[in-house]
Amino acid sequence: MNILTTKKSGNCYARWSPTLGELEDTAEHIWGTKTYNPQKHINEPCVFFGLYGLPDFYSLWRHKGKKWILWCGSDILNFRVGYWLDTKGKIKIVPKPLADWINQNCENWVENEAEAMILKTYCGIEKVNICPSFLGNIKDYKVEFVPGNKVYLSANEDRQLEYGWGIVNMIACLLPNIEFHLYGASWKQQPLKNVIVHGRIPKKQMNEEIKKMQCGLRLNKHDGFSEIIAKSVLWGQYPITYLYFPKITQYVKDNCGQPFCLHGLNNLVHLLKKISKIKKPNLEARNYYLQTINQFPWNKYAK
Repeated sequence: MNILTTKKSGNCYARWSPTLGELEDTAEHIWGTKTYNPQKHINEPCVFFGLYGLPDFYSLWRHKGKKWILWCGSDILNFRVGYWLDTKGKIKIVPKPLADWINQNCENWVENEAEAMILKTYCGIEKVNICPSFLGNIKDYKVEFVPGNKVYLSANEDRQLEYGWGIVNMIACLLPNIEFHLYGASWKQQPLKNVIVHGRIPKKQMNEEIKKMQCGLRLNKHDGFSEIIAKSVLWGQYPITYLYFPKITQYVKDNCGQPFCLHGLNNLVHLLKKISKIKKPNLEARNYYLQTINQFPWNKYAK
């Protein structure tokens, strides 16, 4: 039965995985859902945001009401290799039986085609829906674009290489007229003059700084629809990503199996050289995502 035609109960809940870090806002505010309490809401419709490990799956399994899963990105990789039963990952649960149960009992949502492909091809999840999400108030994100030469990235501490900071160090010398602003973590490598490390600062301060820049850069090979890309596109900027997203520039389309091939890096340098020459906001991409972000069934169901 299509959930959009199902009679509304008036209540819809969201369970966030404890593994998730700080996001722009809350599900209660953006989706209109309520905070999930398994003791009280076990029979109510609920979206499970993130399945990073066995405790998350157990909460999903014991829930008796309508179940949606919004996969976050790295939780898909955890599911693919098997959930740990010990502290070192030597004892794991294979994903096949869990996938069979999910296919029978849950509705799956992801944020891009790469995530959908992994779930279908490697995890045994048969049907996957795609929709970008952003837990921020979209109405607060007006067009802020001004011409310039500033590019920004973010990373979590100890995951800087995964988020592409090493790539920035490799290419920044070829782009002396571009400023690279790195947020969210420290960076021990000696940066070039055009690489500015801001570290972890309050989100409000970071937003005020990056909204006047020109490009949110997302180099992750495995990712969802990150806040960096969501904000960049809503501000009318020109984000660049490793993964494919409609209306957003993808810098590499290779099948060589390497995370960052020479062809891809050359193309990234070529694209970044164009940033300072752009004079008008990216309204085509902005308008597309204004109509696309957060178009989830639970979002409409809750409201």
